[in-house]
Amino acid sequence: MKDKIVIRSSFKDVAAFTAIPSYRSGVINEAPSEIKHINYAVNSNAAFLHPAVQNLVIKSVLKISPDVKLFVLEPDVSQGTVKLAYFRPGQYIPIKFKIGSALFVRPFTLCASPTLSQTGDEYLIHIKKTPFDTESAYIFDNWEKGTRLSAGAPDGTFYYQPLRDEKNIVGITDDFGAAPFYAMACSVADGLLDIELTLIYGCRKKSDAVFMDEFIALSQKTEKFKPIFVFSDEKIDKCERGFITKALLEKYAPTGKFSVFINGSSGLYTRTAPHISAMRLEKKYVRFGSGDFGKDFVFINGFPEKERGKIYLCKVIKDKKIMSLPCRSDETLLAALEREGIDANACCNSGECGKCRAKLLKGNVFIPKLYDRRRRADIAHGIIYTCSSYPISNVTISFD
Repeated sequence: MKDKIVIRSSFKDVAAFTAIPSYRSGVINEAPSEIKHINYAVNSNAAFLHPAVQNLVIKSVLKISPDVKLFVLEPDVSQGTVKLAYFRPGQYIPIKFKIGSALFVRPFTLCASPTLSQTGDEYLIHIKKTPFDTESAYIFDNWEKGTRLSAGAPDGTFYYQPLRDEKNIVGITDDFGAAPFYAMACSVADGLLDIELTLIYGCRKKSDAVFMDEFIALSQKTEKFKPIFVFSDEKIDKCERGFITKALLEKYAPTGKFSVFINGSSGLYTRTAPHISAMRLEKKYVRFGSGDFGKDFVFINGFPEKERGKIYLCKVIKDKKIMSLPCRSDETLLAALEREGIDANACCNSGECGKCRAKLLKGNVFIPKLYDRRRRADIAHGIIYTCSSYPISNVTISFD
């Protein structure tokens, strides 16, 4: 027979708890009015791992195709940054820059193993110049060796988490979203990341496939990484022809449970979403990256047609000031704010981090379902993320 556990208590124990508030009040009253700032080791570590600002300088530039450049970044010691912050394969750094009077913050995926940043003290980012993207064209044509940049700490949740994701991962990407998978593949080859990664990489033609040769080279270093290239407009030896479909995914997906990571253009999301849904995977096993959050996305995913091409007035309350600016229905509120040089504390540009949050005081906005990643508390209190909100009426928002 097991011994019984008996908990004895008395009124004296209860009385001891009631004395706690008065004791705390006494301690507070006796404390000095001057705040003592103690630099604990944990604070120093947190500041190093998650710096508010990283001052960087472009060390070198490599043009790897007519419309793609690779930038090697290093700490700008002259501006106070002596060591690069650690990142997880798949994360990005937000970089702030100006074009004329417009102020932009864009996330740039770190496309290398974290080992490079720790041993070589370098970050690698790549830029694909596209005709409809003013920022990418400006960066492609103007950033050069010696250009100084202001960046934040590595951010984003598009990385492998053992407690959340399966060790078998199927990645889905195109030429707009390959960078995080390149970082993951490098980390698998380095032995830093213990996963089995199968990458389904879709493009129109071989010349569009950024990092194709590098992916093939990495697959020859480890059996844990397998790239599958799919071309819609060309027939290439040892590659698939056509599009990424349910049948193709099932052909290369591992047996048993696996997670799906998808990152790329808005078109990739739109085309592959029905096929992923048809596989009937649990929601927790499907992860979406920030990818290329293009403005055409809103017209494919439930955007009200009657609002197409309209211009609305956006009133902004920030730092106790009221500003008014025009905003098109086919652009996010953040895009309108950036054009006017208003700093909205943006970071991810995809509705993930919530740092560009504002309270919607008046009017209505459209938020694509896939990018509505607000917390329930945000929704309950009328909070919107300006990077994923499109005005469909005159609106008033507040950052205060």
